[in-house]
Amino acid sequence: MRRFSRKLYFKVAAAIAVGAAIIAALSSFAFYFGEVARIQERARADIHQLVKTVEKTATIAVYVQDEELAKEILTGLTMNDLVAAVELVSVAGFSLDSGSGSLLNLDHVEQIKLFHPFNEAEQIGELRLLADEVYINYNAKGSAVNQAQMLALLTVTTALLVSLIVHQTLTSPLNEITDKFEEVEPGKDIEIKVPRFHHGDEIGSLAKGINRLISSLNSSIESERDMREKTEVLEKKFRLIFEQASAGICLIDGNNLLVTANPAFQSILLKNHSIADAIGLKLTDWFHNQEQLEAFLLKIRHDNNLDTVALDLKLKTQADSRDCWVHCLFSKVMDCDEESGLIIEVLMYDVTERTEREVSTRFEADHDALTHLKNRRAGERLLRSLFNRASENSEMAVILNIDLDKFKAVNDIHGHEAGDSVLVEVGKRLMSVFRNDDICIRWGGDEFVVGCYFDTSRLEDRGEAAIASLGEKLVMTMSQNFSLSDDVTIEMGASVGISVYPQHGRDLERLLTVADLAMYQSKQAGRNQYSIYQPELSAQNLS
Repeated sequence: MRRFSRKLYFKVAAAIAVGAAIIAALSSFAFYFGEVARIQERARADIHQLVKTVEKTATIAVYVQDEELAKEILTGLTMNDLVAAVELVSVAGFSLDSGSGSLLNLDHVEQIKLFHPFNEAEQIGELRLLADEVYINYNAKGSAVNQAQMLALLTVTTALLVSLIVHQTLTSPLNEITDKFEEVEPGKDIEIKVPRFHHGDEIGSLAKGINRLISSLNSSIESERDMREKTEVLEKKFRLIFEQASAGICLIDGNNLLVTANPAFQSILLKNHSIADAIGLKLTDWFHNQEQLEAFLLKIRHDNNLDTVALDLKLKTQADSRDCWVHCLFSKVMDCDEESGLIIEVLMYDVTERTEREVSTRFEADHDALTHLKNRRAGERLLRSLFNRASENSEMAVILNIDLDKFKAVNDIHGHEAGDSVLVEVGKRLMSVFRNDDICIRWGGDEFVVGCYFDTSRLEDRGEAAIASLGEKLVMTMSQNFSLSDDVTIEMGASVGISVYPQHGRDLERLLTVADLAMYQSKQAGRNQYSIYQPELSAQNLS
């Protein structure tokens, strides 16, 4: 019953029935009282007309005071069902009633004044007639009830007829369309037939619209099925590429947190950790110069001209592990599912071996193979850069020309291997004396050159005193004996010549020449000491 009550035609029929019942009740109620009032009014009109009919006869009866005529009038009036009692009264004292007594001052009494037949201004009597209200009301209510019942029956009949018509023309076709529509399965071509006699109305349009919708839905389903198959194929290919790629691939969100990564990424970066454990960690934490990398990633996100950028980055490693380098390619990728809408794809390759080869090649190209100091070719380039820096900052640079004392005797007495050991030791002593940004060069054989940048604002004695202090420290360090073995000790020493940029010259060749002159002065003065170039020095003075 509950399922049946949900049907449209049941709801429509119920609505019509309820509406018809309400209308029937209201109309019958109103019709009943109206009909009662109408019948009562008609009865009184009939009584009045009846009185008017006997008015002249009653006037004659009163005028001549004819009792027999008066009785006939009263008898004739009381025979009418509408009349309850009649009274005929004369001014002269003649009076006759139907047996109910005087009707004066009673309700529902019809009174007719009787005037003189020959003098209409003279009243000679009065005819009083009492209406039978019980009969009138009974008759009126009975008639009204019959009429109301007929009206209610007509209303209910009309409602049933309307319900039947609505069911046949509206709810039944809709029910037929609904039942057919419930049989529709996505992807199957099923056409809903237009109900009979409804090809040109709204129900026909509804059926045609549903057929168009089904056709469109089936087309969409077919397109979606094809798209899904293509997507699955592409997804399988991309998953294979992603999982089998030799390059590490990962995605990071707007906070540089790891979103996903492939197995190659794990082997390059995570080592002993799983990808699942690393999801949500900050990528930049794995690299040196973390702050600079975060600033770089922020710049990529906000710079529309930077879409893809490649960098070589150094990974953080344990103290006893070798340095690891990766080549990273950063690319911006839009993601509509993310609130930020922008993530960064990172492709990385382990380039540790390549970097080490590059560093080794660069080192070999710029350094002396024995002492690991800068070689002459690289040294010349760096010294010129040093002079340019001093010139730009209005500072000075110092060139120290160092020549080992009695080095030939070491080779002659102890052999070239011993000489090489001495040269290596010299390189170590030079690195211990000078700063990391000073330029230490093996110029050739047993000759060395050092270039130093002097910030005059930081020199205690502003110039020559500071240079002299540096020369003394160098000579003292170089003069310490070197133990070749447990039973062999080699005496060492060095003669040092010093020139200053720009006081002694502004080009490398000039400064090297005058430093060489100062070095020879040190040798002539007894070796194992330093000399600062003086303008009066010349090759002739030193000969």
